[in-house]
Amino acid sequence: MSQPLELPALNGLDPLGFLAALGVLRLLHDEAGMPARLSFDDRTATARLHSPLTSLEALTTTLVKVIDSVPADGVIPGVAAEFPTGKNGIGTDPMRVPRTTYRQHTDRILGPQPTPIQQSWLACLITDLAADSDGRAALSLFTAPTGQQSLRSAFHKPITQVRKAPAARIHEALFKWQRIEGYTGENLDHRASRGAADHPSGQGGSAGVPGATWLALMALPVLRLTGDTTRPKGTLWHRPGRRRPIMTWPVWRQALDLFAVRTLLEHPALAPVDTNGTITVSSAGWEPLGVFAVAGATRTAPDGSKSAGFLTPITIDTR
Repeated sequence: MSQPLELPALNGLDPLGFLAALGVLRLLHDEAGMPARLSFDDRTATARLHSPLTSLEALTTTLVKVIDSVPADGVIPGVAAEFPTGKNGIGTDPMRVPRTTYRQHTDRILGPQPTPIQQSWLACLITDLAADSDGRAALSLFTAPTGQQSLRSAFHKPITQVRKAPAARIHEALFKWQRIEGYTGENLDHRASRGAADHPSGQGGSAGVPGATWLALMALPVLRLTGDTTRPKGTLWHRPGRRRPIMTWPVWRQALDLFAVRTLLEHPALAPVDTNGTITVSSAGWEPLGVFAVAGATRTAPDGSKSAGFLTPITIDTR
């Protein structure tokens, strides 16, 4: 492989930047069939890609080909166009089924001969190992539906924006983010929500980065979803003490392939603890793992919101 390719817009200490970098790695491995590894600059935490691709233009072209492989009425590469199942008008998300009927539901979605990628996508989005307050199978902690938003719309909105100018949107996601007025960011980016004081017009709204959001969503099959029979659990998510779930993740200096990244993200030495109200992670095992920093985020919701809220960075102390 050539020298590592720096991805200037993808900061590993930022939740959206980290997830988008992970999405790039997975797409190259799973969809483009290309050898690829990921690392981060230990001074700036900028993502670095190790692959046969030697420029952002070449990487953009490869990722656009993946987007082009998605059927016009589809939203995720490698799966049927109708997955995830969409709503027919206003009503309940058809993907959010009672836990008691989950197995029948998944059999119907996957069909008699599901592919590994179909199974991976379903398993990372919904699980019957936990349930919400209405007894429905639990959703991934990386999703936070708002209002009438469904699982399908969370994928449909970013890819719809990206398809308007695929090369430009993907290049922006990798090189320098450009925010699109009116795009919500699917609650993966707290900066996408703008109050009246944040905009010259004096009016609130949304301004997300659809290319980065789409890439971040493409990382989900790397991140295991499970549950403790009551609450969902998943890779990167923890509940230290009695806190609400927090997301923590490492950034590392050595080049790791997708399998090694999966292993590192679930390493028990990187689990956070609540120390007198402060979230801390032990740095004792970092050196052999190649880790040089750990970052964190949690969801914050406006008063009165029924959504879990925006993914928002938090401080993680080390000890």
